[in-house]
This record gives sequence, C-alpha cells and structure tokens, in this order.
Amino acid sequence: MRAPSPTFLDRVVAVVSPERANRRMIARMRLQLAEQFRGSSMGRLRNNWILPMDSVTPDLYELETLRDRCRDLNRNDPVASGATDTLGLNIVGRGLKLQSRIRAEYLGVSEDRARDLIRQAELIWQEWIPRADSGNRLNFDEIQFVALRKVIEDGEVLALPVMAKEPWRKIRRCVELIEADRLTGNNLDGTGIKKGSRGEPVSYNIRKSGSTETLKTPALDSKGRPRILHVFHTKRPGQSRGYPFFAPVIGYFKDLADYLEAEVVGARVAACLAVFVTRQDAFTTAYNMSTDTDAAGNRIQGIEPGLVGYLEPGENINVVDPKRPGDTFQSFVETILRHIGIALNMPYEILVKDFSKTNYSSARAALLEGRRMFTAWRTWFAAKFCQPIYDLVLEEAYLRGLFDAPDFYEKRSEYTRAAWIGGGWGWVDPVKEVEASRKAIDYGLSTLAEEAAGQGRDWEEVLEQIRREQGRAGELGVEISGYKKSESKGDTDADTEEE
Repeated sequence: MRAPSPTFLDRVVAVVSPERANRRMIARMRLQLAEQFRGSSMGRLRNNWILPMDSVTPDLYELETLRDRCRDLNRNDPVASGATDTLGLNIVGRGLKLQSRIRAEYLGVSEDRARDLIRQAELIWQEWIPRADSGNRLNFDEIQFVALRKVIEDGEVLALPVMAKEPWRKIRRCVELIEADRLTGNNLDGTGIKKGSRGEPVSYNIRKSGSTETLKTPALDSKGRPRILHVFHTKRPGQSRGYPFFAPVIGYFKDLADYLEAEVVGARVAACLAVFVTRQDAFTTAYNMSTDTDAAGNRIQGIEPGLVGYLEPGENINVVDPKRPGDTFQSFVETILRHIGIALNMPYEILVKDFSKTNYSSARAALLEGRRMFTAWRTWFAAKFCQPIYDLVLEEAYLRGLFDAPDFYEKRSEYTRAAWIGGGWGWVDPVKEVEASRKAIDYGLSTLAEEAAGQGRDWEEVLEQIRREQGRAGELGVEISGYKKSESKGDTDADTEEE
C-alpha cells in the first residue's frame, strides 16, 4: 500500500508542528486500510464523484421536471414515444380481461353452483365495463391503457372510485383518473400525502381541476374501502411518490435526439451543390448580397441545393466536406439504444422493432426476455389497479341484489378471486411452439388455462366454442379436426417411436 501524498495543508501543518502532521498522515493511512470496497474509495480517481442528498421520495421540484421532460419526449422523440406505446400495447393492449376464479371447495358449495357464481360475476363485470368512466367517455379497457401510460410517463397515476348519480346506471361505482400534478400540498415533505405513525397514507391533498384550491381526500372510508388508488412502482421502503419510467435515460434520449438532428442537418448541407462566381464589378456584387439579420443583429447565412453565389474580387472558395454521417454512426446509435434498452428492461430488438440481425433462437430469446418484463408489469398493474376496482364493483352488485353471494363479507376474498388475462403475443415459429405447448400439457408442466392465457384467450370460451363447432359440424355431416380425445399412453409412445 502506498502512503497517501501530502496535501498543501499537510505541508503547512508540518512546518508549524511536525508531530501533528505525522498524526494526520497515520490517520489517513488507517482510513485507506479501512476501505474494503473499491466503490467507496475516495482516492484521486473517485474524488470528483459528487453524491446528491439521498431521499426516499424525489423532491417535488425534481418530480415536476422529470414529468415535464418525459412528456416532451413522448410528444417529440420517436424512440421514447415508441417505447411507451410498446409497453402499453404489450402490458395492457386492448385491456386486461377478467376470469373469475371462485373455488367451490372454499365456499362449501357444489361445482355447478360455483360455475353459476362465476358466470354471474363475469356478466356483471362485462356489463359494467362500458360505463366505467365517471365522464362517460371511456370504457374500462381504455381507462387501463391511459392509466398505464401515465404510470410510465409520470411515474404515477391517481384513480378515484367515485359513485355516479346517473339513475340509468345499474352499478353506480365508476372511475375518475387524475393527473399526478394535482397531488400537491403544504405538508412537511411536500408530497401532498398525510401519513400515519407507520408511514401509511391517511389522506391526499388533491388540487381541484383548474383551481388552486385543494381538497383533502381520505385514503380509506370507514369500512376500509379505498377512496383513492395511488398507483406507482415502489422501489424503496417508505417511498410515497413514483417517478417516471424513463428517469434513468432521459439524458440519453435527449442527447441522441440532438445528435441525430445534427447529423441530419450535416447531411442536408453536404447534399447542397453550390456554385460561386467571381465578378470584377464590386458594386453589383455588394448590391446582390443578402442583408437579412437575426434578432441579435447577426447576418443570416444560408445554403441550399443549386445555390449560385457571387463573390467579390479577391475572394476564394474553400470546399467544406462534412462527411455525414461518419463510419461509426450506425454502431454508435445502436450502442446508445442498447444502453437505453438495458435501463428499461427492453431488449434492443423490441425497443426499435429491428429483427434484421436475428435468427429464430436469438429472436425468441429477445421476445421471451421482453415478455418476462411485460408479464411482471401486467401482474403488478392488475393487482394495484384492476383488482381493487373489481372488488368495489362486485360488492355493490351484491348490495343491490345482482350477485347472489351468501356470506359475502365473510368470504369476500374468495368471491372476488380473479385472474387477469392480457393479449397474446403470437408465435415466432407456430409449428414448434404449438408442439411445445401440447407436450407441456401432456407431461403436466402446463395447463390448457395457462397456454390459452398466453394467447390472450379464456380456456373455457375455447372449449365451449370447440363444442359448438363440433356439434354444428355433426349436424351438417362435416368432419373437422378439433380437440382429439386423449390417446392411451401406449399409442402415444408408439407414435413417438414412429416419429
């Protein structure tokens, strides 16, 4: 280990008191010995690593700046806007679909009775979906898409499960989405959220639309029902506000956009073929010169294709060749996009929709990695946004006598138990993947419900549709290949040996 180099202050102290200077050097050597991790080193290679003040929840000013910049990126940056749409289409798509999963054994009823309850619950939900919006503009599938976009763009979204007053509604419960900007207040941490002794949200300060007046909204009502859904990804204990999904790569998006714009401008300049003519008549040359100036008084210089310029006597031409774009342009842009994809957990191929350099294996690997992230987000969004609203809708249906569920409050979690199915992603190679799904079911590694859900379909609807098709085909005397009856193990083994 090298002894630390003396600083200017060390030299001054050594002149006044060599003994104290010696103690200072020993203390610094001990400090170096105590550093077990290079990442915590404060040597000359890391002494310019300036750390901000750490906070569980970003400062309100930071949140406003992050949100504004992310909104600007979604308006004007093609990669950022495309990434947001890719996330929305793969996570929510046309809306997460409900599958009631009521279990007969947990309710102590027959299977037929459980199926009847499932049909009731799903029918109530389907009838409510078109009337989900408090403003009577969006259905619940569209509300899901908007809410997810706001989580990605703003980092959070607020949803009020309010009671509408229209008499024509069978279910009065509906949803009002609120922008994150309206959650504000003068509480101690500036988050607009009043917390309890355990850090739980007690109330929210919501600014009225188009006004500076705020309204305090309790987090829960007297029965424990949510009065407001504050949906955001929690990444640290005690975090009370969310920050945009693009926060780690906002700088990369902006720098890449500026670089691309500079390259485009350079290419346009390089495409201009200019001809300059030298004339002996200085007066005419000066008369024809442009005198346009900008607001600062600087003469505006322009160049365009087919330009013919007249020079004064004694002036020469130096041709400038910008060589745009350079040889490293494509690889540089691709590297930046790959870094953005890493931060967003999106493979490069999915981020830019470029599969030109992939084969079947690499394309499938990229898609599977993307689907892993999309599925995790889908599960989270269903639990935080869709399920709480479904609970409230089904409870109101029970109270209005539309859902025949004895002991509803005692067994509420079972009556409201559900799965949320998103859209399917298709196959890279249908023959291989269908065969893989069939074998997974045969060997007990998967189920029809899981495989159908992977394609965004309800397994019961699939079987019912097959039964209807087979029945109709039998009536017409037409043979179709539907689901075959399960073959015996011996037949399956023989088929395998023949293959």
